[in-house]
Amino acid sequence: MKTSRGHIAWLAVSGVVCVAITIFAASAYVTLDMAQARPALRGPVHYGLLVTHIFTGTVAVLAGVSQFWPGLRARHPRVHRVLGRVYFAGVLPSSLLGVVVAQLSLYGLATSGPLTVLSVLWFVSAVQGLRTARRRQFGEHRIWMIRGFALTTAAVTGRLWGLLLGALLNPADDAAGLMVFATANWLSFVVNLLVAEWWIQSRGYTRTLPSSALRPSISSRSAQSSASVA
Repeated sequence: MKTSRGHIAWLAVSGVVCVAITIFAASAYVTLDMAQARPALRGPVHYGLLVTHIFTGTVAVLAGVSQFWPGLRARHPRVHRVLGRVYFAGVLPSSLLGVVVAQLSLYGLATSGPLTVLSVLWFVSAVQGLRTARRRQFGEHRIWMIRGFALTTAAVTGRLWGLLLGALLNPADDAAGLMVFATANWLSFVVNLLVAEWWIQSRGYTRTLPSSALRPSISSRSAQSSASVA
């Protein structure tokens, strides 16, 4: 499928925005100073888990952005595979730590709920992406990688939703601010997944999956049946 200049420009702008926001968000934790942490913490262990979650998630974003650059897979397949491994090395621990960090949240279900759901979906998408790559089911692999990266960038879109909702609703107290934060967390990955599914369908990535997936097994079974009859 030919890639238009508009598509390339959109990918470039989106990639720059993702990288910039991710680096800005992670910068508060580079010094390993608990006082700079944005959420309230239970103690040093909570902080350590949070920092590891953030840094591995940052690796996933930076590696994932490059995977969607047109021509990388075709022209530099080895680089594509290496960066893919780096991506999974970031997503798998970060998603598991996301579940743990969510349970340690001091803000209750309003924040732990969306982060838990996001982390579980993120882990599942990564496992599926890795599994289909190893089985060389590249059509399905592409679909799961699109879904997975939509979840990876939830950390970016969540901040954008938070800024937008904060500006529109202007929360007057902590309770209202928490509601804005929780809403932004849900929107961060739900909207991303909806956009990802629209993209998958509009680009026609699912059209050939059933036939391509079934044809080898049907052919082999037919051959086996003919051999047994003979």
